[in-house]
Amino acid sequence: MKKILSILVISGLIFSTTQVFGQQLTIGERPIEDLKVILDESGTAHVVHVVKGDKIKPVQVQSINGNMTNFSVVDKDGNSVQYSTLSGSPKSVLLLPTDRNVTYIKYDLPNIVSNKGGVWEWNYYEPLDTTFTDFYFPKGVDVIWANNRPVYLGEQGLRQHGNGFTLDYIINEPISIQNVQWQDKSFDVGIRTISGLGSYVFDQSQKTYAFNVDKPKSFITVIMPQQLLWGPYDVIINENKTLHTEYRNNGTHVWIGLRPDSSGTVQITGTTVVPEFPLFVPLAIPISALVLLRFNNRLNFH
Repeated sequence: MKKILSILVISGLIFSTTQVFGQQLTIGERPIEDLKVILDESGTAHVVHVVKGDKIKPVQVQSINGNMTNFSVVDKDGNSVQYSTLSGSPKSVLLLPTDRNVTYIKYDLPNIVSNKGGVWEWNYYEPLDTTFTDFYFPKGVDVIWANNRPVYLGEQGLRQHGNGFTLDYIINEPISIQNVQWQDKSFDVGIRTISGLGSYVFDQSQKTYAFNVDKPKSFITVIMPQQLLWGPYDVIINENKTLHTEYRNNGTHVWIGLRPDSSGTVQITGTTVVPEFPLFVPLAIPISALVLLRFNNRLNFH
């Protein structure tokens, strides 16, 4: 199983702090559990509640809301375990007192994640009795967007804290490479998006890099060579400021994530630009890193 990257999702601005799916009967103790959600390429969530046993009192476990299939309650050897279900929505499972260390509640939520124009979307509500949810994503997903903010996963999973969040991701997101020639140097700027892109304009005197996008509300990541344009960065679209996040730095490139509301011209302004860049670098980074940057102008996405 992949490693887990933990984030706290502050969702109060987007969701109400109370989930109301119907009247829910409460019997038994709150569970001590690990909640795992494995997402496949079709948008189906394979859910496992790993619930610690209680020898004295019954335990009530709330499920994730959705249309369930392949529901089972088993022990570690896959043997069926006696349980009861409670009325209400989402479905709750009542486990009787037991000497078992753990009980596994398993089910699938087919097509719970919807594909809209190449972007997989899920408004996820965490069960009220759960502290966190561990998400595992299909192969080809190394970045997700939580409440419209990018999170770099690499090959890790995601541990989400909070009562819910909007989850978006793209499987095998395409990368367009725009090559910038400056005097005798060459720089590759990577742009990850499913939006159509126009040609770039690099203005060394204004310390700006600009390009066109033709699809509003597109998720965009610009992978900027620091030796071409050094941050921190300001980002505008059609001359209006737009929110952005500098969410990864691998030593040579910075990943700048944004989701502008409109199509048009995205312009990124840096603080230092080639060829003045080497004059300022020794003040900001170690000499060893400077040597790496000077000899690694080509694109490095990893």
